[in-house]
Amino acid sequence: MEHYDIAIIGGSSAGLAAAQTSGRSVRRTIVFDTQEPRNKPAAHAHNFFTRDGMPPAELLAIAREEIKTYPSVAISYDKVINASKQKDHFLLETASGTQVTARGIILATGVKDILPPIEGAKELWGSRIVHCPYCHGWEIKDTPVALIASGEAAYEMAILIYHLNKDLTILTNGGEALLADINSKGITIIDTPIEKIAAAGEGIVITFTNGTAISKTAAYMKVESLAFNSALAVQLGCELTEAGSVKVDEYYQTTIPGVWAAGDLSHPGLHQISIAAAGGHLAAVMCSKQLNREDFERSE
Repeated sequence: MEHYDIAIIGGSSAGLAAAQTSGRSVRRTIVFDTQEPRNKPAAHAHNFFTRDGMPPAELLAIAREEIKTYPSVAISYDKVINASKQKDHFLLETASGTQVTARGIILATGVKDILPPIEGAKELWGSRIVHCPYCHGWEIKDTPVALIASGEAAYEMAILIYHLNKDLTILTNGGEALLADINSKGITIIDTPIEKIAAAGEGIVITFTNGTAISKTAAYMKVESLAFNSALAVQLGCELTEAGSVKVDEYYQTTIPGVWAAGDLSHPGLHQISIAAAGGHLAAVMCSKQLNREDFERSE
């Protein structure tokens, strides 16, 4: 059985950032990476300092290559399925049956977008159907777009999108009506349920259940829900927020000593690559700092 100082579960922005810091701290570290990042469907990653527009897979490949500089860091493409606290360490078991121990754990397992059951939504997600104006808004600004959302969420998203797209149509998909009156902004609201969305030229065609259709450059869509990948956190006894994210303090420490959580998993909704990476770095700093203290005081 292999023994590590730090086990990082998750190999996307937060996990690889944590691995870099752990490597620079000369901590024996293992990263478990299932290679299923949330932004995998997206062709480009935006709003990330010095790497704006880079394909997500390329961004992660660069990170993995840089980590090779630090020989104390290993990357495994196995999936951790069980995690438990032992007397003075944590025990991890993978899908292949491998067991490893670690003195500290950084959870960076992310979140999964649960999309509305609309034909074509999954296929166009991350390209012509997006969810974040800060991530994708610049590329489609000043063009006719749709917003697929209802109720208060539609109003709040419209505030963000309208600044970039005055030609905006809100599609409630048969859902809850907007509570606020926004007709004065020239925003069209269509309540008819959506049957399907399909690519058409450089844009999309949205077809409704009554047979009518509209064409747009792209669509913003509110996800139906967020599924936080918190199974291991629950196994370890970490407390969750009402939204389902792992509860952390300002240093990304969970409610269980020796366990940190970073990236999308650690926040109910503020999900950006740069924020995830920053969280990974800080979590690794704090984990390494704790191990340094333990080693220093043990050696006296």
